[in-house]
Amino acid sequence: MNHNITAVIPVRKNSVRLKNKNFINFVHKKSLLEIKIDQLKKVKYIDDIVVSSDSLKAKEIAEKKGVRFHLRDKYFASSKCSGGNFFKNLAESISGDYIVYCPCTSPVITNRTYNIFFEKFLKLKKKYDSFNTVSELKTFIWKNHKPLNYNLLNAPNSQDLPRNYHALTFGINIISKTKMIKYKNIVGKNPKFIILSKFESIDVNDKVDFELAKLIYKKYFK
Repeated sequence: MNHNITAVIPVRKNSVRLKNKNFINFVHKKSLLEIKIDQLKKVKYIDDIVVSSDSLKAKEIAEKKGVRFHLRDKYFASSKCSGGNFFKNLAESISGDYIVYCPCTSPVITNRTYNIFFEKFLKLKKKYDSFNTVSELKTFIWKNHKPLNYNLLNAPNSQDLPRNYHALTFGINIISKTKMIKYKNIVGKNPKFIILSKFESIDVNDKVDFELAKLIYKKYFK
């Protein structure tokens, strides 16, 4: 049975740490939003692309690129709205059996990675309830002055640290619409983590991230 897969690109009008980061020139006179739309258009597994935003600039770009636009209510685009309520409202507002959550702040993801991600999803979707890209945390992690992932009295070499610590990159995420509403999240109760390479894991939050991502993008997307 085929299922409709809708990719959603969430875009806030007012980014906090880097003003207008989604709309300013990133590379080749294209913004992060334009680059993400172009990337998703090349993914054969996606049936529909929706830009969800409270920004009229995002609407202009969506229309120019020939993808759908969802006008987000100001509350659900504000810092007053919790992440859970944001995800729930987003899923309720978008059509499709499966929602692919793809922020444009992850610009350095290759077409090969998208294909691998969706091939694993189609093969294993009955076994897992969400698929999410992550980066592997191979570092010495502490919380409240205590180590979390190693024994302080028997510290390993960094390469021998446990491989079961991960950080969500938010690059590519897929979950059924019903479960996204139920869990109010893009991560299910039994997720399948897809580990990204270090350069593909970059998430643009501030000016430093923006400039670093630009350098990496120019190197790998000639």
